[in-house]
Amino acid sequence: MALTVSPEVLKYRPLTEADSFRLLLLQPSPSHDSDLHCHVLHATLSRCDRDIIDQYTALSYVWGDPSNTGNIYVDGTLVTITATLDAALRDLRDASRVLRIWADALCIDQSNLTERASQVGLMAQIYSIAHHTVIHLGPLTSAAETVLKAAPSNTSGVVHSSDDIVRIAEENMLQAVWFTRVWVFQELVLSRDPWVQCGNLRARWTDLCNMLISSSWKQSSNELQVLADMNSSRGPARLKFFTLLASRRGLGATDARDMIYANMGIASDLSSLLDYVQVDYRKSCEEVYESVARYLLENIGPDGPSVFFPHAASNGHSKRKDLASWAPDWSFPASNLVEMYHDNNLRKLQLESKAHYVFVGQPPTLVWVGYGVDVVESYSVELPGPEALDVGAREEYQKAVRTLMGMYSNVWWSGDESGQHQHVDLRGKEQEHERLCRVLGDEWLRIMSEELPHSQLFSPGDTANQGKFEESFRAWLEARAPEQIIMAGSGSEGMASLMYTHLQPRNIPSVLTGRRIATTRTGRVAVVPRNVQVGDIIVHLAGPLISLILRRDARTQDIGLEMDIKNTLRAKNGDKSIQPDRRLEGMDNVDEMEVEHCTLVGECYVDGEVGWKLDQTWDLKIYALR
Repeated sequence: MALTVSPEVLKYRPLTEADSFRLLLLQPSPSHDSDLHCHVLHATLSRCDRDIIDQYTALSYVWGDPSNTGNIYVDGTLVTITATLDAALRDLRDASRVLRIWADALCIDQSNLTERASQVGLMAQIYSIAHHTVIHLGPLTSAAETVLKAAPSNTSGVVHSSDDIVRIAEENMLQAVWFTRVWVFQELVLSRDPWVQCGNLRARWTDLCNMLISSSWKQSSNELQVLADMNSSRGPARLKFFTLLASRRGLGATDARDMIYANMGIASDLSSLLDYVQVDYRKSCEEVYESVARYLLENIGPDGPSVFFPHAASNGHSKRKDLASWAPDWSFPASNLVEMYHDNNLRKLQLESKAHYVFVGQPPTLVWVGYGVDVVESYSVELPGPEALDVGAREEYQKAVRTLMGMYSNVWWSGDESGQHQHVDLRGKEQEHERLCRVLGDEWLRIMSEELPHSQLFSPGDTANQGKFEESFRAWLEARAPEQIIMAGSGSEGMASLMYTHLQPRNIPSVLTGRRIATTRTGRVAVVPRNVQVGDIIVHLAGPLISLILRRDARTQDIGLEMDIKNTLRAKNGDKSIQPDRRLEGMDNVDEMEVEHCTLVGECYVDGEVGWKLDQTWDLKIYALR
């Protein structure tokens, strides 16, 4: 949300009613360059909604560089504002008539955190009641003029069409910073009649969209796709809060808390969200993000953890040291990694996540029952996408893949406790199959030991880890070659499938891109996050489909906290709303479980690992995550 550069200069009268807000009475001038003058009018949204004569216009704009400023006289007081607001007000000012306008930087006392929170809570109504909303993108360039004048509603009164209008818009007007800011989405979605303005020329949003957006679901460029997605959200259907956050995370916001607050007003699940999060600028960003994480984890649905943890796992770039590792930093863009692989499972416990985790203490610790799978012993460099590996030029490898796939013509399916599997009859072809599998393994070993490491080894520790990884990875490949399993094609599973897909000439999105391959203490191979470390533990928490990487963190160990953890879990075990067969029997023995204090690193896949198999026993532990 925009801030004035010097809000302390202007003395605001308090807003006295629940729906009170301020409007600016922008004074007219025939000169674009003359000083800006306005008066502040106190009003209520309910009265404005009923008023059919003196309606107001809401302004949607980008704050811009705070060091680049302009000025306006507000009730005779000279106030410093950002240059972008200065330009927008000059372009909107009428030559002879007073304009009622709402602009957040001047209509809200930004220094009053209580008022600021209250007014943010009203912004949905402010934009929906406004007779018009003007989206001010900046000055009028020749390209913007070409696009705007092609719209039948443009305010010049003259319509000029252009055969190249879409390209001109893509390369110029749709590049405006406004399309990358988080607040503008709510402002657009809630506006009854939005107009797009550059300089003193404007046209209706709907006319521009009808002119630029194709009828197909997928647009021809990212700029047009953003425009189409924003326009489609203006319908009566509202998106859930998680969908809004996931699709718009990392967009521009001066205050990182506004990544949350700017999306709340248009969320279809706002009523339940308010039980966890309220607009309050007195709370730290960490407190807000952790409250949001708690809401999402508990309300996202049956697959909550499986779709939630990938967002938390992208915290590797976050600089918020006090933010819990399980709470996504929504101010950072999504990692854009392909969804983590997991084996298909036929017979496993169908556990209810909510039966096995609690939040304890303040700041909150996420406590979850699960079991240890393995420990990371070494890991590779980060894998680039297939396009960086010139997969088509690997002729011997691709020839071996084609030959192997020719061998896999006689296959059949079977099912066991681990899922459904394809099998192949290799009688008489065992040695040739093993030789071809070694060709595949040699190619992967060459990639991991010769082609990739040189640019990513920065210390003796990196070199030692790389040497250990190459040794363990080679041993794993050697052991795999004689196994009569499907190593290529759609019938392959686990690491065989992931490695085959990554070197496909068709450039299929790969789970391995942006991640590392690790070897474990028990000799297995896993796909792990880029920020993994030797000694990180691999666990299965009760409920989620995906294994997780955790890192032990003794800093949070506290005897009093551990007592609270077990007391809270014991109370959770008495929740009768959870079906007994969706809860681990071991939950009756939380007092005997070891508490392991950790931070969340990210998701992983261990080759062949299926969590929570039937007829299996586990050494259950309590993982306390901060």
